[in-house]
Amino acid sequence: MSEAHGVWTAEQVALILIDYQKEMFEKVKSETTPDEIDLNVRFLIRASKAFNIPVVLSTVGVEMGVNGPTRASIRDELSDVEVIDRSSMDAWEDAAFRAAVEKTGRRG
Repeated sequence: MSEAHGVWTAEQVALILIDYQKEMFEKVKSETTPDEIDLNVRFLIRASKAFNIPVVLSTVGVEMGVNGPTRASIRDELSDVEVIDRSSMDAWEDAAFRAAVEKTGRRG
């Protein structure tokens, strides 16, 4: 965190996207619609790319056949990012996810 401004810089952070899947979007109970969430996430992805912020993308239960993949509109923005599919709801418990986050080297 920048001591002078009290905010993180692009060099200190990563964008971590967890479970942006159809099944999760169907459960959204908010004034913000799933389409608005999708639009906002795609904006964050584009901003992250513009500032060279690393992105980690994770799903849950795709390989097990329980859930579908990341929404296509979001996945299309991240064609160069490997999807880490977990079997656990707690992303941090998944070794591959945790390693991907640590590999970013960001400690904001």
